[in-house]
Amino acid sequence: MRISPLSDVLGAEITGLDLTRPIKKSDENMIKQALLDHHVIVIRDQRLTPVEQVQFSNRFGTLEVPANIQHTTQESEHVMILSNEIRPDGTAVGVVDGGDFWHSDSSHIRVPSKITILQSVKNPVRGGDTEFCNMQAVYRALPDELKQQIDGKYGIHHVSKVRNKRVTISPDRPGAKDFYEKQSKERPEVIQPLVLKHPETGRKALYCSPRFTVGIVGMKDDEADPILDQLFSYITDKKRPYHYRHKYKNNDLVLWDNRSLCHRAVGGYGLPDIRRMHRTVIGGDAPYISAAA
Repeated sequence: MRISPLSDVLGAEITGLDLTRPIKKSDENMIKQALLDHHVIVIRDQRLTPVEQVQFSNRFGTLEVPANIQHTTQESEHVMILSNEIRPDGTAVGVVDGGDFWHSDSSHIRVPSKITILQSVKNPVRGGDTEFCNMQAVYRALPDELKQQIDGKYGIHHVSKVRNKRVTISPDRPGAKDFYEKQSKERPEVIQPLVLKHPETGRKALYCSPRFTVGIVGMKDDEADPILDQLFSYITDKKRPYHYRHKYKNNDLVLWDNRSLCHRAVGGYGLPDIRRMHRTVIGGDAPYISAAA
């Protein structure tokens, strides 16, 4: 097994490993440490079935069951399908617009996910990349005055797109507006620290995103919005100084640490070209409120 950095900012590639076979405990520990060090790990040339992906994912903790269970595989309810495929009856095979805005997975639930694992099943001819942003590097880059403004403060997170003026709903996802309207009524707001101390490394990261963070506790929108806009500008910076963009090769298995970065699906593809990914998510160990800086 060989580990090689993918960029100076984040990301590493692992080669010489076959996850369909039993792996040594020492190799498992090296993968886990590489994920903490590099935030994103790409394990090349993996052809995991949904069951094998679940078995590998279980090494990192307890798996979440996706809220949209209708878009999981037949083999496992833990494996969600991300795809633009449409059935003959007009229904979506998987989640069409998943991850199209910068976010950290599951920050909208009380105990957010810690790790996401994505198996590349089918790649489009062009497009379909994923961008990652190192939120620990972003926090280090913030001016001291801005750090003082957000230290000890809490962001308000919500899953529904209709609750967030910074995002839009994809017209390519059948029934999406009704889905998000229902979420808006049924799902509660969740409070998360704006600065998160990593539970394993102790490193501080900015913990907010344009997709899920809709406000700041104790502030009206006209006070919170300028602060959030300034924070988000580091994530969306066109120069991409804290970023890595992953262009998938066939059979890539990509792991990332949601406690230290944000990510987004870039898009740039469409029918009849197909993109299909299988996703598993490892749930967090405890709420982050106690981990606020």
